[in-house]
Amino acid sequence: MLKSHQISLRLLEDNDLEFLYSIENNPDNKKYGSSNVYLSKKTLKDYIKNSGADISVYGQQRFVIVLNNISIGLIDLFDFDQINRSAFVGVIVINEYQNKNYGSKALELLISYSWNKLDLLSLCVNINPVNNISISLFNKFYFKKIKETLYQLNR
Repeated sequence: MLKSHQISLRLLEDNDLEFLYSIENNPDNKKYGSSNVYLSKKTLKDYIKNSGADISVYGQQRFVIVLNNISIGLIDLFDFDQINRSAFVGVIVINEYQNKNYGSKALELLISYSWNKLDLLSLCVNINPVNNISISLFNKFYFKKIKETLYQLNR
């Protein structure tokens, strides 16, 4: 578990199924994402079952953003590249907790974990050009725009 004074990040657990299902299949969340695929509860159960594995096994690692024992979002590393020591980042905070700096706190923890525990050299994120909230979040941490939708942060 990763902790700051306000939030913590923990790996997925079996009891996160409904929370994960609601986020993954929320049409409002899909408008900025890269996937419009509906995910079944069975698929998500299997995903949770394997989520505790080392990032090098499945190429991804997802954390639940927790505030006062309440799950408020997800943040993950995916498309892990062991050779280039890089990964992509995704973050989503549920509506009632947005614009309260929790995404920033989660990203700060994830960057520290990526540099200090995983020894990554770069993090990337794909952001839809109309998603100004995400652009602002990643700019705050000095991610540089590489292409129209690609931003990168180097250690």
